[in-house]
Amino acid sequence: MLALANFSPPPTGPCDAPLVGGHIGAPGESSCTGCHGGTANTGPGSLSLQLSDTTLLYTPGELFDATVTLRQPGRDKFGFVGLALKDAGNTTVGTFTIDDALRTRTYNDGPHKYVSHTPCGADAAPPDSLSWTFHWQAPLTNVGNITLYLAGLAANHNHALSGDDTYALTVHLIPDSTILGVNAPTQPNFLRLWPNPVADIVYFHMDDPNDNCPANRAEIWSADGRLLSASALTEPQISVDNLEAGVYLLRVMNGESRVIGQASFVKQ
Repeated sequence: MLALANFSPPPTGPCDAPLVGGHIGAPGESSCTGCHGGTANTGPGSLSLQLSDTTLLYTPGELFDATVTLRQPGRDKFGFVGLALKDAGNTTVGTFTIDDALRTRTYNDGPHKYVSHTPCGADAAPPDSLSWTFHWQAPLTNVGNITLYLAGLAANHNHALSGDDTYALTVHLIPDSTILGVNAPTQPNFLRLWPNPVADIVYFHMDDPNDNCPANRAEIWSADGRLLSASALTEPQISVDNLEAGVYLLRVMNGESRVIGQASFVKQ
C-alpha cells in the first residue's frame, strides 16, 4: 500500500514494536485474518484512503498526500499497514515518507517496504475512529499501473487475537499518459465535468463561448485506450452506472465529429 526509499529507523522506546510485514493481502502475502481470524470487511466499520490527487492518475515524481481512516463504533484501538506495488511483477515502487514519527513509521520486511501505525499511534480518544497521514511519491518514470494495498485492524483491546475486526482496501493508480494520450482534442480543452468521483451520472459543461457547434456525441474510453461506449447527446450528462470502478476518459464531439473536449473521471 505504501512504500519508502529514504527510510529512517523507527524510534526506540514505548512507541517501538516488532516490524512485521507480509500480512497485508498483497500478491504473495497472507492477510490480517491469518492471525486474527474472521473475514475481512465483514465488521461494522470501514477503512478508507484519501489521496490529494483524486483522479487516481499519477505523473512521474508526483507527491501524494495520504490520509488513512479506520472507523468502528465502540472501538478505541486501531492499526493499519500499507504497501505500494507495481502491477508488472508486484515489486515495491515509489517512496513513502512520514511527518509524525510517534504515530507512523516505515520499514522493510523482505523485498517489500511498508508504512504503518506505531503502538503509540493506535489509541483513539475519543473512540470510534482514528486517522493517520503520510506521503507517497510516485516513481520518477512511468512504470505502468500501480496498486496501493491497505489493511486495517479494529481491536477489542483484550490483548489477544480473538474478537478483532479486519479490513482491506486496494486503490489502483494509472499513469496519466495512458488515458490522457487518447486522441487529444484538436483545440484547447474547455470541458468541465462533475461530480468526480462519480457513482451514476456525470455532468459536463463546455466553457468555450466561441464554440458555436454544441456537443452532440459522447464517448467513454478505458484507461488502456479502448472505446467502451458511444452515444448521442440530448443533454449535458451521461450515465456511467454500468461501469466498473476505475478511471475513464469522457470525450465529447460536435456535429462535425470533431473532439471539442475530454476529461478523465473516477467511477466509484
